[in-house]
Amino acid sequence: MIFFFNLIISAICIVPITIYLMSPKMLSKNHFRNHFIIFISKLLFISMFIYIFIYNFSIYNYELFIITGCFNFIVFHFIEGIVSQKKLIHNDIKK
Repeated sequence: MIFFFNLIISAICIVPITIYLMSPKMLSKNHFRNHFIIFISKLLFISMFIYIFIYNFSIYNYELFIITGCFNFIVFHFIEGIVSQKKLIHNDIKK
């Protein structure tokens, strides 16, 4: 069950990375604002998902689900930061 849980959180976290890769226009103007909006929406959605998942399945070892969900979120957030940095540097060199 924890594998399925982390797989869904990974799928949620991959969405902003693919957005950054597919549309570099999003990085050109107000990068900080766009990143902040994506971060907050992703954080709220994943925290609601963790709560609903634990509440609906009556999981007794909920600490493990919370820790793995947060770890998964942090790892993908760092990957998102690396991808956005590379895109920003690449776009700055072209100008």
